[in-house]
Amino acid sequence: MVSIVFGDRQNMFKTILCLNFWFLSSFAYVFADNREKVIGCIAGSVTMQFKPELVDGKEVKTYVWNKVRGVNKDPSFAKFEPSVSSQFEIYYNDEHQVQNRLIHYPDEPATLYLTNLRKSDQQQYTLALSYVYYIGTPTEYIIDLEVQDVCFEKPKEVGKCAVTTCYTGDNGVLKTPDGVKQTVMGYKQVKVCDEATSGNYSCCNAAGTCLVQPLQESIDPKELMSCKDEQIDGILWNTAMAGKTLKEPCPRYQKGVATRFCDEHGEWEPPNFINCTNEALVNASSLLESIIGNETQDQIRIQETVNNTLQLMKNLTSSTNGIGAGDLSSSLGVLEKIVTVTNARGLAIEKEVFYAVIDNILSPENSNSWTTVSKETEKDPSFLLKNMDRLSKITLKNDNITATKFNGSNFELVINRTKIDETGIRFPDEQSNNVSLNSEESPTFLELPKQSSNAKKAINYVAVLYKTMSDILRSDSNSRELKGKQAKKSKQRSFVNSPILSLTTQIDLGVLDPPLNLIFGHTVKNKSTEMRAVCVSWDFNLNKWSEEGCTVNQTNNQRTVCQCNHLTNFAILMRPYTQVTEESPFLKTMSLVGVALSIAFTFLTSLIYILTWRFIRSDKNIMLLNICASLILSYTIFISSVEQTSNEVACVAITAIIHYLFLVTFFSMLGLGVYYFMSITVTYYALYVANNFKSKSRIRWFLGGIWGIPVIITTTNLGAFWGKGYHLKSYCWLSIESGSLYMFIIPVCLISLINILIIVSLLRVLFASSIVARSSLQRKASSGLRSLGTLLPVLGVTWLFGILAVNENAVVFQYLFVIANSFQGFFIFVSHVLLDKKVRQGIGNRYPSLSTIFSFAERGTKESTISSPSPSTSKSNEPKKKSLVKRFWQTKEKKSELSMSEKTMSTSCPQSVSHAKRNETNSD
Repeated sequence: MVSIVFGDRQNMFKTILCLNFWFLSSFAYVFADNREKVIGCIAGSVTMQFKPELVDGKEVKTYVWNKVRGVNKDPSFAKFEPSVSSQFEIYYNDEHQVQNRLIHYPDEPATLYLTNLRKSDQQQYTLALSYVYYIGTPTEYIIDLEVQDVCFEKPKEVGKCAVTTCYTGDNGVLKTPDGVKQTVMGYKQVKVCDEATSGNYSCCNAAGTCLVQPLQESIDPKELMSCKDEQIDGILWNTAMAGKTLKEPCPRYQKGVATRFCDEHGEWEPPNFINCTNEALVNASSLLESIIGNETQDQIRIQETVNNTLQLMKNLTSSTNGIGAGDLSSSLGVLEKIVTVTNARGLAIEKEVFYAVIDNILSPENSNSWTTVSKETEKDPSFLLKNMDRLSKITLKNDNITATKFNGSNFELVINRTKIDETGIRFPDEQSNNVSLNSEESPTFLELPKQSSNAKKAINYVAVLYKTMSDILRSDSNSRELKGKQAKKSKQRSFVNSPILSLTTQIDLGVLDPPLNLIFGHTVKNKSTEMRAVCVSWDFNLNKWSEEGCTVNQTNNQRTVCQCNHLTNFAILMRPYTQVTEESPFLKTMSLVGVALSIAFTFLTSLIYILTWRFIRSDKNIMLLNICASLILSYTIFISSVEQTSNEVACVAITAIIHYLFLVTFFSMLGLGVYYFMSITVTYYALYVANNFKSKSRIRWFLGGIWGIPVIITTTNLGAFWGKGYHLKSYCWLSIESGSLYMFIIPVCLISLINILIIVSLLRVLFASSIVARSSLQRKASSGLRSLGTLLPVLGVTWLFGILAVNENAVVFQYLFVIANSFQGFFIFVSHVLLDKKVRQGIGNRYPSLSTIFSFAERGTKESTISSPSPSTSKSNEPKKKSLVKRFWQTKEKKSELSMSEKTMSTSCPQSVSHAKRNETNSD
């Protein structure tokens, strides 16, 4: 289709910037000293850029333009004087030839933009420059402007469209390829986006002068390239444009559709046969599906179907040229169905045939098919491992098993019985090592030492060796573990560098003691110092290799010796070497000592509170005891169990408990802050609400939130990150890599922010007015500030350093965290025991012998205060002279405060004061 955009003389200046690029590229310049020629199109726009040779070191005073007609020079038509004004003055206005069409930008002082060109604009234009403090001939520059009668803009590509503009002036005509004439008033834009509107377009002015421009849709250069005819695997692939995918029926005896992609360079990619499956295999799969769906109940017929399917698969997969991706994918699906039917019906399948099929599927000739299947479906090599593991467990259920041994080219298996507490297991045995005697390769085998077991009889076991699985098993799942600088530095990727060993027993042996020994001969001799051997096992839940429970005992470039404390599928994974920063022994010792000191002072604080409880009992102190108890418990578990990573379940439990107790600590601090907020800030602004709050104890609600909300956060975090790196590999604490640590960081930051706001509110109350300064609220506010002002920095800043210390390179923050951690208990003890008057009085009442010590300390404090009175104290001792107005307003404020207290307006002043004192005693 053709899209025409009509010109509008009034809005032509809006198109100046868009059309400027074309005009600059299409103009012809003829230089002759200070003179040049510029060509523009009628009804279009033109840029006249004057380039005079400036006088060195002189500042230009004015730019003056003149217009020449024939031999006569007209008066100046435009002027620009930078030092006076940024306005551009147009003088020449004859027949409106330049008015509203001449545009000038001060940042380009020697350039004029002329829009909606007319034939009368075709003249000679001169620029004359005058200079500041300069006497001489002005500098001049001349431009000869030529205005063409008709123009066709050079086509531009916009997506798949060809776009151009026809300039004719008034009463022009545009002729389309189909012969249609369209009127042009000034200019028209032409857009061609498809083959139907492609062709020759004619642009004609009123005088009949025409220009012809061929236009056609833009063609992607990729589409000009193509893949030629080619026959492969019995399929003729016809010519295809680059970027296209062809579909053809599958080869003979196969069902489905094959596809092939022609890449951007015009070269064929290998055919994709993932949807091409042997007809016999498709039929067998359908029969098995009907059996699984209980459509067939005949046990004999089911047995025959399974045996016939296995024999069929053995024949199909035994091709020396390998099998296609579609047959491989279908074979894996059929094997899964056979295992399912065997488990459901209790069939005794022909195991030798089943293992022969596995051996054929694992042939190195099928590597390309495995790659396609892993890419296009979810049936990667771990799918085969999983179903072999399922079959092994089904086989081991039968106590009367027959000893079986299978030794194929790619797969080896042994089924047998043994008394695990009397003899161990070695597989393969020494007589059937998987390497020849003359070979330099190291053998691969496992040895399970005798285990202490409750089983009084022999147990069954299945041991498997996948000789060639390393060539096809996906190992890039762990490559994402390399992040940041490590990933950028290492150009190598992880890969499996050994056969795979598997051992399954009839009963779960739990944690093996002594551990399982595995000796792996390397598939690729490791001579690179940038790669390291890692003992791994396949985790079917996470579908990736895991180092959990396995350690490297010995390794060289030919073999690796591993020890694992559990049973599953094992291998050697070669990973890019990354240097592990060892923990500083001094930092570790310092951390242990600091935590011990913090526990000691926190315990001492708790002990003193418990011994003097009948003298200091209050809701505030109950919450403080909660802080102390949670800190003592969390740090005790932390210091004793944080490195117990050998048992996964125990480590997860330890992480969750520590997380919970630390959250309880911070929510206790939040409860303390809310308590002070309601008792002090709300009392100041809304006395009735505060008295209603203090009318009865709310400690049950506080304790419910303090111990209940962390339960929700901890369980949510545990459920969200279960099996996804909930804790660190080396410690039983939340992981920053998986994101579980954020469920601790976010609540801590929010609680710290809320307590900061509460502290600000307490400060406002403390310094609000002189009336408050004389009330009991001052003492309460001071107590609250001392309490929160100690807890917030001690707890909040400590964990700020702890969060920043997560990065192992941030050694400074690790030391700051340890130091701050060490002083937590000490600061709590000083602030809430030594500096708390009620606690000191309680100690004196409980232990009179200690009262003299506290009395002496208080007397010394008072004497020092008297000897150096503060300005406020001195001022308070002066005679109090109050004006009548001041007394009136204080009396009014007192009456207002008394009117809001308690439940009745008739309460006397002494009663109100005594009631406030009782509230203070109960709360503090």
